[in-house]
Amino acid sequence: MRIRGFDWDETNRRRTEEHDLDPESVEGLFAGNDLVVVRHPSKRERYLALGFVPDGRFVVVVFDYDPETHWVRVVTAYEPTSPRWWQQYTRLVRKRH
Repeated sequence: MRIRGFDWDETNRRRTEEHDLDPESVEGLFAGNDLVVVRHPSKRERYLALGFVPDGRFVVVVFDYDPETHWVRVVTAYEPTSPRWWQQYTRLVRKRH
């Protein structure tokens, strides 16, 4: 998935900041080497990014992706409390290597 930019506005900034994250950290996740992207389980047009923000926290980012413009619109981002996200992430990273 090629990314040319991010679409931020007051709404998605606020949702991200409610989880103690900022746009720069979330964008840093997408620049990381161990990023895992999977389709959202119930919304076909949506994706989940799993990985680490620059300060080392493991996070989940829910986002929409426009394949024509290659822009990402973050819906929300948070540190997951359920171990299933970490388990899915480690399984997919191992599978890749």
